[in-house]
Amino acid sequence: MPPEPSTEVELKFLLLPGEGQAVSRNPLLAGATGTALSSVYYDTPDLDLRKRGIALRVRRAHGRYVQTVKREGGTSLFDRGEWETEIGGPEPDRAALAGTPAGDIPAAREGSGLRSLFVTEVRRTSRIVREGDDLIEISLDHGEIVAGDRRASIDELELELKGGEARGLFVLARRLVGDTRLRLSFESKSERGYRLAAGEAPAAYNAADVHVTGDMTGAEAFAVVMRNCLAQICDNANLLRETRNAEALHQLRVGLRRLRAALATFEPILPGGEFPRIVAESKWMGSELDAARDLDILIADQADAERDDDGIDRGPAMLDERLRVARAASYDRALAAIDSMRFALFVLDCAEWVEIGDWRESRDEEVAALRDGRASVLAAVALDRLNRKLRKDAKHLATLDPSARHHVRIKAKKLRYAAEFFAEAFGKHGKGHRRKFTAALERLQGALGDLNDLAVSGQTLLAATGEEDAASVLHAGRKEARLLKKAVRACRDWRRAKAFWRDRHS
Repeated sequence: MPPEPSTEVELKFLLLPGEGQAVSRNPLLAGATGTALSSVYYDTPDLDLRKRGIALRVRRAHGRYVQTVKREGGTSLFDRGEWETEIGGPEPDRAALAGTPAGDIPAAREGSGLRSLFVTEVRRTSRIVREGDDLIEISLDHGEIVAGDRRASIDELELELKGGEARGLFVLARRLVGDTRLRLSFESKSERGYRLAAGEAPAAYNAADVHVTGDMTGAEAFAVVMRNCLAQICDNANLLRETRNAEALHQLRVGLRRLRAALATFEPILPGGEFPRIVAESKWMGSELDAARDLDILIADQADAERDDDGIDRGPAMLDERLRVARAASYDRALAAIDSMRFALFVLDCAEWVEIGDWRESRDEEVAALRDGRASVLAAVALDRLNRKLRKDAKHLATLDPSARHHVRIKAKKLRYAAEFFAEAFGKHGKGHRRKFTAALERLQGALGDLNDLAVSGQTLLAATGEEDAASVLHAGRKEARLLKKAVRACRDWRRAKAFWRDRHS
């Protein structure tokens, strides 16, 4: 018989050295037992499983072998589809793949279609506790991922729901706050293993595609979008802790902006007092990163400007040392914010609110109709509203001052992100119009972004060095005129683009 599907619901947190011991002394883990877990992960030569968001492993524990297939992409923040089967040995049982997502891939079903890629060796200390009516397994995992001669450490805390409701997960997480900073992570061991096996250096996490289909409810669509945004935020924050990666900082800021765009998009179904608090906390976190990003851009621009005609980059040796000192200080500030309890609780609070917040229970008829109705209906309402706001504010773009242009840019971002969130919500109808619409919006956003960078660079230079370069000011004025013409053309193209969400049959 094919394995029965189940849903794995868990919170996972990354631990720093020493935090695991502190957590292990928490009374919640009194009487915990230790288990050695050895797991081998498999895929086809072309990585067909990974491309479809599927992981296949065979785990050995207590002398037994269990084959597990996992699939990303539930309609809840922290759930994953899971198919488990006890098998007779260490190699994958292809017959047991029937009825699982892996079984739908021909190469995985073939006799020689799978190969081992990496192994995880973990010492798991765990205990099942009761929180009210909810049963939760608390697990501390310490070990490593091994791919050939490459190794990466594993230090994680997992809270997995074994029975009851998700509320208990968040209650227990808060009871562990004193022992760890609760660095929420969305990256699975399997994804880390794939990167290790490929020899990929740690890299910033760009936004993954969002898969919101029209037959989802508005609430399900919101959870899918927010999981996507929170994953981008958390995984880039975790990378930034390891290395002062400028692109990770940039993508963390992008994730925060996408999260605020999601909140603006789904605002009609989000009544209650938590909404403005989550928005305010996301803005605070963004403000802690702004100086570092502004200095990254300024230093990169100055390096470009100082290239010789022969193409040799002589910029770094000529850059003002004061800019580098200011950038180091700004990164210190960004990292302090990322490691703060305020940021940890912002992420946890946001996740809890999305998963079990009061907005899900609102009895307001208009709210409930959009929340519980088809996502495509909510999408059309949201896109119409955001589109109207941008059209109004961008009406006289050529005559707006930098501050007003910046507000237009923010509205353009929100509309673009919303269009991307709902890219699949209307099926194939209007697909060509959607591409033209989002491409025009991207050009508008890019031109306005260049104008904003230009406006901010002078302020950043003055703040960092106490000086203003006269030649740079003159150059900036000429560049502004060129960029403004580009933005006006992009705005005109966007206005002519058809609203793709109206080009559907329902």
